[in-house]
Amino acid sequence: MTPGAGRPAAILLNRASASARSPRVRRAVELTRAALDADVHIVDTRNPDELVAWMDGLVDGYQTVVVAGGDGSLSIAYNVLAGRPDVALGYVPAGFGNATAHLLRMPRDPAEQASVIAARRTRPVDLVDAGGHLALFAGAGWDALVAERYAAGGARRLLGWASAITRSAPDLLRRIPVSVTANGTEIHRGPMELLVVSTTPWYGRGMLVNPGARTDAGEFTVRVYPGPLAPFAVEAARWVARRWPSVAGSNATELVVRRTDDQPLVVQADGDAIGRRAEWTFTIRPAAVMLIGRWSD
Repeated sequence: MTPGAGRPAAILLNRASASARSPRVRRAVELTRAALDADVHIVDTRNPDELVAWMDGLVDGYQTVVVAGGDGSLSIAYNVLAGRPDVALGYVPAGFGNATAHLLRMPRDPAEQASVIAARRTRPVDLVDAGGHLALFAGAGWDALVAERYAAGGARRLLGWASAITRSAPDLLRRIPVSVTANGTEIHRGPMELLVVSTTPWYGRGMLVNPGARTDAGEFTVRVYPGPLAPFAVEAARWVARRWPSVAGSNATELVVRRTDDQPLVVQADGDAIGRRAEWTFTIRPAAVMLIGRWSD
């Protein structure tokens, strides 16, 4: 379906995203603007509250909204536009991880990106509600610690990720004790390296972390990677190689994750750390947004 065809469009460009100033992204924005006859609005912030206020004050009156930024910027748009099926949401990947680009099968070529967005081929997409924050994917454990340190270090692309990973390496030896309950049944109790809950199989850089997850199933897929370090490293190699992990997934509509040592648990949503709590509840938000992509029939 093609909501918004021939109607007002806006491109929201977050220059704080990792690649937003690159020639490729600038060209994609230029071509998309021309194809949609769109207004372009620009911001430069990594503060989630500032992004929410900025987007919320701009989107009314538009039937097509295109976010040029990273997964985190797009995630803000999910939260602003959720429940508005009349608005088509597009994406120009301008972050470092760009996990959503793999879900949408977005090409790297700017002209092809503009063509995909201009076609406005949309689908309703289920999202994860991570403690009140909507996202395609959320994680608890080691990846959330890395995301937290990446943001604290200024989100400096590859150098920033390398620094955050290096600083978080000792945490791989300190697995987190948790209880994980899906739809009222405990599916894991004990140490873990990583938990992922998502409606997309992809993490940043195209890693296949949660295969089987779907955007149209009315439920999310959960995987608990218990570790320890050696098996976890093997799983990570499978993600990079885009091979199914050996850890099985579970499907659910509600998930409760609690640290059994009563310490706070860090959670990331779409690559951005969203807080620390001793217990988190995740639920499914079916058909939350209409997302533009190169969808297959």
